Amino acid sequence: MIYITGDTHGNIDNKKLNDINFPIQKTLTKNDYVIVVGDMGIVWDDNDQKNQDFYNFRNFTTLFIDGNHENFNKLYSFEEVDFKGGKAHKISDSIYHLKRGQVFNINNLKIFTLGGANSIDYMYRIPFKSWWPQELPSEKEYEEAFNNLEKHNYKVDIVLTHSAPYSYLPLINPLIKGNKLNKILDKIEKQLDYKAWFLGHYHKDIMLSNKIRVLYNDIISIDENLNIERYEGNRDE
Repeated sequence: MIYITGDTHGNIDNKKLNDINFPIQKTLTKNDYVIVVGDMGIVWDDNDQKNQDFYNFRNFTTLFIDGNHENFNKLYSFEEVDFKGGKAHKISDSIYHLKRGQVFNINNLKIFTLGGANSIDYMYRIPFKSWWPQELPSEKEYEEAFNNLEKHNYKVDIVLTHSAPYSYLPLINPLIKGNKLNKILDKIEKQLDYKAWFLGHYHKDIMLSNKIRVLYNDIISIDENLNIERYEGNRDE
């Protein structure tokens, strides 16, 4: 099985995946995957090992795309490996960062990833300590994304991003202006044949369309037949 959820921010919002709120994990194995759609925050500072061990000692394998609140210099210092048909950073044997612009084959599902977002409060943050300019994709990463989509004839099963396509921003908040990444995602969304799209960043749990879903506390389960359900579990919110 694959489970997908929203931002965890280190240890701030990871309680959604603890034994109480996510009890099914007791039956999972390392062949099951939990994916966080950005702002994982476990590659950040001196507390990294403690935050990573929260996932290292789980039964499942943890995957994540990057958001905007990541220490990108540190994240990109990890070993790059081939993982399920795409490029990833290996944080540990149980944790992998799914790089931008990749197509992965996970549980027989094609999954396209394009992390990144902008921090609206960047002017109040400290460069290379609480904010990194790499939070938005580079031209090289955009180019790799389009090249990989072309290789797969613009057809995948699942899309994972941190930001939303530009056209859907008013449904989240009419005051969001959007940026190049949002517009690139909009272009991809209009060209792509996909079954479901999951994103984080906006700290909401809402449907933007019958295929695009913003996640924060919700956990979505997906089997290899693309049966998609909201996992109920137990909630202590």
